[in-house]
Amino acid sequence: MARQQRFGVLSPLILVVMTTLFLTGCVSRDKEPELKVVTKIEKTIVPVVARPKPVQLNDVKVHVVNEANYEDFVKKFKEENGQLAYVALSMRDYENLALNVAELRRFINQQINIIVYYEDAVTDDKPEESVDNGTESGESK
Repeated sequence: MARQQRFGVLSPLILVVMTTLFLTGCVSRDKEPELKVVTKIEKTIVPVVARPKPVQLNDVKVHVVNEANYEDFVKKFKEENGQLAYVALSMRDYENLALNVAELRRFINQQINIIVYYEDAVTDDKPEESVDNGTESGESK
């Protein structure tokens, strides 16, 4: 019975001592290191892909036919092509077609300039040559 009483008193004492040692062992005497926040601006790297190959257009022949050369045109055309077909444009429609092609060219050149601007913005090195977007020195934009 004495043994049972001795362990009965020691058990809570051992439990208190072990708990105290466990809790004080977790406390560190070293101070926590200070956190330093550094703001660093990094340029986003966007891969620049190669441009598509240039457009290769097929040749188109335009024949101008009027009353004076109509008979000769029909004869030569049937010999060369076999069939005769007509596609007619008025002078005003032909002018509108030319204006539309010029407008498309302007739009494509502006898109190329925008693409070159963004490519230059995401690359670190400066281009050595200026980009030729299809305009020659004698042409107007």
